[in-house]
Amino acid sequence: MSNSQTPRYIIIGLVFIWALYSIWPSIKFQTLSEEEKETLREEGKMELIEDKVIRQGLDLKGGMYIVLEVDLPALVSNLAVNTDKSFEKIIEELSVFANTPDANFFDLFRKAVTKHNLRLSRYYHEYGSNIDDIISRLSDESDDAINRVLEILRNRVDQFGVSEPTIQKQGSNRIIVELAGIQDSQRARSLLQSTALLEFYLLKNGELTNSLNLKIDKLMKGRDEIKDLVREEVRDTSNINQESIVSDDKTIPVSELFGEEGSENDTSSAVVDQRLFEERPFSSLLRNLGGDIGVPEKNIYALKKIISLPDVKSLLESGNGQLVFGNETETFTNVDGAEEKIVPLYHLESAPELTGGVIEEAREQIGSQAGTSAGQPVVLLDMNNDGAKQWSRITGANIGRRVAIVLDNKVHMAPFIREKIIDGGTQIEGFEDMNEAKDIAIVLRAGALPVPVNIIEERIVGPSLGSDSVRQGTRSVIVGLILVLVFMLIYYRAAGSIADLALVWNLLLVLAVLASLKATLTLPGIAALILTVGMSIDANVIIFERIREELRKGKTAKTAIGAGYSRALTAIIDANITTVIAALVLFQFGTGPVKGFATVLFWGILISMFTAIFVTRTIFNSLTKGRKLKSLSI
Repeated sequence: MSNSQTPRYIIIGLVFIWALYSIWPSIKFQTLSEEEKETLREEGKMELIEDKVIRQGLDLKGGMYIVLEVDLPALVSNLAVNTDKSFEKIIEELSVFANTPDANFFDLFRKAVTKHNLRLSRYYHEYGSNIDDIISRLSDESDDAINRVLEILRNRVDQFGVSEPTIQKQGSNRIIVELAGIQDSQRARSLLQSTALLEFYLLKNGELTNSLNLKIDKLMKGRDEIKDLVREEVRDTSNINQESIVSDDKTIPVSELFGEEGSENDTSSAVVDQRLFEERPFSSLLRNLGGDIGVPEKNIYALKKIISLPDVKSLLESGNGQLVFGNETETFTNVDGAEEKIVPLYHLESAPELTGGVIEEAREQIGSQAGTSAGQPVVLLDMNNDGAKQWSRITGANIGRRVAIVLDNKVHMAPFIREKIIDGGTQIEGFEDMNEAKDIAIVLRAGALPVPVNIIEERIVGPSLGSDSVRQGTRSVIVGLILVLVFMLIYYRAAGSIADLALVWNLLLVLAVLASLKATLTLPGIAALILTVGMSIDANVIIFERIREELRKGKTAKTAIGAGYSRALTAIIDANITTVIAALVLFQFGTGPVKGFATVLFWGILISMFTAIFVTRTIFNSLTKGRKLKSLSI
């Protein structure tokens, strides 16, 4: 080997070593059995391998495809001040029509405001005095909220551990989320939708709570709403052949509180005596939990009906209080020895003392052996300076009172304040398992969603479907590759073998780049890989045809090779640069599968120029160096 060729071979050798290093984890991962993978996971080594393998997209690996819709009516309602029934009626009407396809929410909002002759400046005085300025500001607020939702969702999913998720905006108020390889769909769904509103409320004392219960009993006693409530539920159960109505919160109809219809003498199946219910419609539904109150699961339906009545709402507001359910159901044994599932109910102040905006760090761990949460999953909170000062003031002024830690309108715990907390450190308990604690910590770290989001479409791509795509895509690449390799050998003979070597190199380097960049290979990416095979060979075909033309003129092999490469270079660069530009445009403006196609195509074209021009030229130079070849097998 001459000195002039040495630098070329050094470059080729270094590139080859790098390619093998980059692609080896993917090869190793594919050869591992399920048992070996499980063993590596237990040893903590699997994550190191998975971090270096070529990532597969949703269409190859399976997973979840979710379309989220931002609740713009809720956002506009939250931004308003001094709302009244007229405004709330408009928001309620818009909630029905705003989410229809191609609907422009702010156009609908303008029409509704004009129709009802509302003065928007009354509700949005900070946004201007005329309707155009206010709606323009509200539109800006919605864009900002959606962008914040996108960022928060990305932070949550990144910490959740999904590799290369796709999270992108669609239209004005929709977000597409693709989570490849996700196993626990319910957990991912909860993580995406959770608003993560963390608040700290002081509890009302027991005397005020008992007084409230008696006032509600007095208010509701003999009311038609109670009679209608019972009749309504009896009618409903008769229509469904006495089957239970089970709602999302696992509640059942009031008729089951009093046993089956027509069994007045048999009260063994009744949870509440009907006469007692009519005498004390509210407190009869509750249970004394030794200082706290609770609601049996079977009573929740009736209790919520009563709490939602306008008179009861007014009574709660007049006392600056609210009733909030606990986070989890507890099992108690009643006087008859039977087990009963009860949800705690808390009487809280109407306004929070502190919100989760002051949280600086949230981390999950197992509770220490010294505390009441020993062996249980907990989340530890650290507050910023402002939050620590406020928390110190609140705890110092309310020693002996209880404070409820409320997350998404559910009380997770309500401990007593024993002493002034100076450093802002707080612990949340009451999680079902470590996964729930981890997800809550992720959400608190990433931040609360500024506006609710709803899942309007959800598709699960099974791993079997993904594996079929991988198998068919791999087969198509192999078949196409073999046909091209055979054609080149037959048509260009010995020179064809050099082109075949460059083609195999090209595929190897493309996969190595994908692994190094931690890019995601999708089904369109495999299509781009097949296209790259054709583009790579196309460059060699142009070069070889130019060399043939030079040989027909009687030139020596060395001279013909030099002239062939020189004449073909311009055409190759022009063709490939235009394709690279198209790939960059697709990558910049495309989404999802289009971006995956563009990524593979971009790197495939660049690498094909390297292998077709640099690698094959080096091999030809080595074959002709120091030799006066008059013919060439081409």
